[in-house]
Amino acid sequence: MTRFLLLGGITLVVVSLLTVVTSNAVARAIATREAEVRTLTFTRVIAAPAMDSSTMADMSDSAVVQDLGNRLLDDSISHAVVYDPAGRVLWSADPDAVGRTETLDADVRAIVGGDEAVSHFSRETHAGGEQGELVLEVYASGRGADGDAFVMEWYWPTAHLRDSQAQVMRMLLPTTLGSLLLFAALILPLTLSTARRVERDRARLTRHALQASRIERRRLSEVMHDSVVQDLSGVGYLLPMLGREMPENEHARGMLAQIQSAVQRNIATIRDMIADIRPVDLRGEGLLEALEALAARMEDQDVPTEVRLDPQLEHLSLSARSLVYRVAREGARNVLRHSHAHHAVIEVAEEPPYVRVTVRDDGIGLGRGAGVHRSDGSQDQHFGLSLLGEAVSDVDGDLHLQDAPAGGAELVVRFRPDRVLS
Repeated sequence: MTRFLLLGGITLVVVSLLTVVTSNAVARAIATREAEVRTLTFTRVIAAPAMDSSTMADMSDSAVVQDLGNRLLDDSISHAVVYDPAGRVLWSADPDAVGRTETLDADVRAIVGGDEAVSHFSRETHAGGEQGELVLEVYASGRGADGDAFVMEWYWPTAHLRDSQAQVMRMLLPTTLGSLLLFAALILPLTLSTARRVERDRARLTRHALQASRIERRRLSEVMHDSVVQDLSGVGYLLPMLGREMPENEHARGMLAQIQSAVQRNIATIRDMIADIRPVDLRGEGLLEALEALAARMEDQDVPTEVRLDPQLEHLSLSARSLVYRVAREGARNVLRHSHAHHAVIEVAEEPPYVRVTVRDDGIGLGRGAGVHRSDGSQDQHFGLSLLGEAVSDVDGDLHLQDAPAGGAELVVRFRPDRVLS
């Protein structure tokens, strides 16, 4: 949920920035178009009816010039020029430019005699304009009263365009950004509700799965104890009686001794399996008792083991305790199978916000490679540790199997107990 809110916030910021950039481009386009429309309107509505051949020959006293002068005085535009179709300056705000011939751009020549306007930003002005200032050049064409075409050029100051652009932005941004914020405000409660429902369903399914697993493990351990172990124990009791009834044959008695040893070994193995799969009561002092029972089984196999449990861990949930025990059990199993150790330590400590479980031994370490060779020549790829690592990563934890500083190996697992489903 935190990741969703964080990504949602980042997305909202990115979309807002894109909206601002897009709105700015739209506002700039609108302001530019407004300048084109105003120039074209003046050209066609005011200038064109007052223009004819005589006016074009001498525009110094025409009404068009008076109107242009008013616009120049109030800073609506910074410069104005009137051209004939060949590019000769009929009138300019700079009197020295009158009569000069300028080369009109291709896009300007294309609109001569039409009803369109073209514009572009430039610092290179024509017909007496001041150099260096960034302006918007707008060209519009019209036809005088006698049908002769002319071209009107206005230089719009960028400050005026920025004012128009800002006005458009003030109209666009509240609507667009407000819509985004309103959408986020409406979807957030729905998202939170959905997340809570998913989390409740996930927790419920996990509890059902754990309960089913505990029931199945209990049933399996009872079946193995009441049938397989009892039958093997009966066989173990019968074998000595069979030996006493056998004739004195050294070879036969040797085979019988091997069978009896194999039966006892398998009984011990199955009892260890039953101890592993039987659900353990970890409530209260149950975790310490379970770890001490695990250490006792290790000592029965000639690996004395010390248990160190941080007393501050009493607040752990039952699920977190189960994960602690699972880590300790897997570490103990690997010590017995691979380490050739003489001593081991199971340590559970609190490192807020984590719980750290360490299983350390004084055996041969990991120097022989990642895969540990068994006595039968096969290679153990630590599937148990792989499954444990996946379980730990699900609760924002990590697992490391490494050489211990004082020799031997150590399994170190850290996980967030608050991430473990109750």
